[in-house]
Amino acid sequence: MKTLILAAGYATRLYPLTENFPKPLLKVGEHTILDWLIDDIATCHLVDEFIVISNHRFAHIFEDWAEKKNRSASVPITVLDDGTSTNDTRLGAVRDIELALQQVAARGDSPADGYLVIAGDNVLDFSLTRFIQYAQQKGTSCIMRFHEPSHERLLKCGVVTVDADDLVTEMTEKSPTPATHWACPPFYYYTTQDAQLVTRGIEQGCGTDAPGSYIAWLCKQVPVHAMQMPGRRYDIGNLQSYEEVQRTYAGISALQGKTILVTGAAGFIGSNLVKRLFREMTQGTIVGIDNMNSYYDVSLKEYRLQELNHLPWSQSEPSGLHWSFIRGSIADRELINRLFSEYHFDIVVNLAAQAGVRYSIENPDAYIDSNIIGFYNILEACRHAKELGTPSPTYQGVEHLVYASSSSVYGGNKKIPFSTDDRVDNPVSLYAATKKSNELFAHCYSKLYNIPSTGLRFFTVYGPAGRPDMAYFGFTNKLLKGETIQIYNFGNCRRDFTYVDDIVEGIVRVMQKAPEKKTGEDGLPLPPYAVYNIGGGQPENLLDFVQTLQEELLRAGVLPQDYDFEAHKQLVPMQPGDVPTTYADAAALERDFGFTPKITLREGLRHFAEWYKEYYG
Repeated sequence: MKTLILAAGYATRLYPLTENFPKPLLKVGEHTILDWLIDDIATCHLVDEFIVISNHRFAHIFEDWAEKKNRSASVPITVLDDGTSTNDTRLGAVRDIELALQQVAARGDSPADGYLVIAGDNVLDFSLTRFIQYAQQKGTSCIMRFHEPSHERLLKCGVVTVDADDLVTEMTEKSPTPATHWACPPFYYYTTQDAQLVTRGIEQGCGTDAPGSYIAWLCKQVPVHAMQMPGRRYDIGNLQSYEEVQRTYAGISALQGKTILVTGAAGFIGSNLVKRLFREMTQGTIVGIDNMNSYYDVSLKEYRLQELNHLPWSQSEPSGLHWSFIRGSIADRELINRLFSEYHFDIVVNLAAQAGVRYSIENPDAYIDSNIIGFYNILEACRHAKELGTPSPTYQGVEHLVYASSSSVYGGNKKIPFSTDDRVDNPVSLYAATKKSNELFAHCYSKLYNIPSTGLRFFTVYGPAGRPDMAYFGFTNKLLKGETIQIYNFGNCRRDFTYVDDIVEGIVRVMQKAPEKKTGEDGLPLPPYAVYNIGGGQPENLLDFVQTLQEELLRAGVLPQDYDFEAHKQLVPMQPGDVPTTYADAAALERDFGFTPKITLREGLRHFAEWYKEYYG
C-alpha cells in the first residue's frame, strides 16, 4: 500500500506563517504535522512508501525534511513536485492524485493493496491504522465521516449520505444545502482498481479542487463505505485554529522527559490519560499499574489495554518514550515499593480506586483495600521515594502527586454549585467517605513531608469504553436486551456530566503545575496542597439525559428506529447513598489553569453511541 499526502496548497489563511513555508511542516507540540501523520501510519506495517505531493515553490523544503526523515524512517518518503508555483495555477487535489498515480504506474510500482490518500494538514487524536483495518475488512474504497452540528462549518466541507450498511449513497463538496450532518474529512482509501478510474472521473466532469470531489463521482460507480471517525480531528484552517491546537499540544511540554506513574492505567480515565501522554510525549517513561479486577467486565479493561499497546506512540522506544504495564494492586505494599525502587517517579497520578456508590454498600472491604490501604501505600512510597532504590544525586523525589477524588464527597450538600470551599463532613456512602479520607491523608502528608499534592473531584465522567455500571452505559445495555431501565428519584435528579476528554485535559494541566512549596511563619512547611472540581458546571435533568441518550442510540443504529422507549422506563425512589444533585463550581480550575470542560452532553453521548455500535456490533 502507498500513502499519498496532499501538501501542494498555499494556506493563504495562515499567512504570514505559511507565506514562505508549507503548512504540513508547521510544528504542533514536539513534532511537525506531517511527522504526526507519517509516524502513525508507519506503525501499521502495511505501507511501503509515502509520497508527499508538493507545489514547486515548497518542494525543496519538503525534500530537505524528507532527507532527514529518511535517515531513521522505517518507510521511505518520496517528494513529488507538481510543477505549480502560485495558488492561482495549482492543479487541485484530484489532479495531484492523478499525477502521483501516473508516476507510480510509470515506475511499474502500482500496489496490489491500494492507496491511502490524506491531506497533510490535519492533526488527529486517533490512529489511522483503524481506518486502514476497516478498509481491508470492507474490501472497497472507503472514507471517514463525523457528525458536524454546525451548519456554517458544513458549508465548507464535504457532506456524505450513507445507508444502514455504511455505504455512501451521495457525497457533495461545499454544498449550499447540506443534506445531512455527516461531514467527510480528507482521509480516503482507494482500492487499486478504483484509483485507476481517477482520469476517467476527471474527464467526466468530477471537480478537481477538493479531494472529496473524486469520491462524489466514484460512489456513483462503485461501492464506497464510510467509517465513523473514532476520535477528534484538528483542522488547521486559519491562525486561530493553529493557535488552539498549539495550546492543546504545547501544554504537555513540561512533562517531557519525566518518569510518570499512572495507577488504574487500564481503567476508564487512566487509559485515556495514558493515551494522551503517549500521543504528545516524545521523551520520558510512563509506568501503568492496574489490578484488572472483575468489578465490571474485564474484557473491557483488556480492550483498553490493547488499545494502549497498539498505539504508535507506545512503540516509539527508540525515540525516547518508554512504556511499561504491571498487573497488580496498589494495596500490595511490597509491589509499590518495588516500583518506586526501580523507577524514580517524578509525577504520580493515582487513579486506581474501587469505584461505585452502591457497590460500596454491598462490598465495603474492596473500598478499604484499594481506596484506603492502597492510597496509604502510594503516600508512603512518595514519602520515601528518594530512599527507595539506587540513590541518585539528581533525583529530588516525587515532584507532584495528583489523585482522584470525587463529587461524592459533597454528599447531601444543599448549597449549589458545589465549591471546594464547602464543608464536606457528611458523606452519605462509604465510597464518598474513602474519597474524603484521601483528601485528608494527602493534606497530612503534604504538611508533614512537603509532598505537593492535588486532589481532583470528578463529576459524573462518561464517554466511549467507560464503566458499564454508569447510568449511560448500563441503560444502553438494558435497552438493547429489552429490559426496563430504572430512573431514580422519579427522574428528579440532576447530574453534572463531564466527558472523559475534558477530565483528561484537566488532569494533564494540573500535572504540570504542582502547588508551590512555601515556609510558614513557624518555620515549618505550609502544605503544598490543593483540591479542584472538574465538572461541566451545567447539571442535566436525568429525564433530559435519558432523552438525549435515546436519540443518539437511534442515530448510531444501536437501537431500531421503532424502539418503544416508554415501555422500557420505570420511575423509582431514590436509592441509599445517592444524592439528588451534583453541580460543579469549577471557577478555581479556570482561574489557575485556564480550563473549563467544553464537550456538550449530546456530543459526548454521540461519541459513546458510535463507539458502542462499533464495539458491540
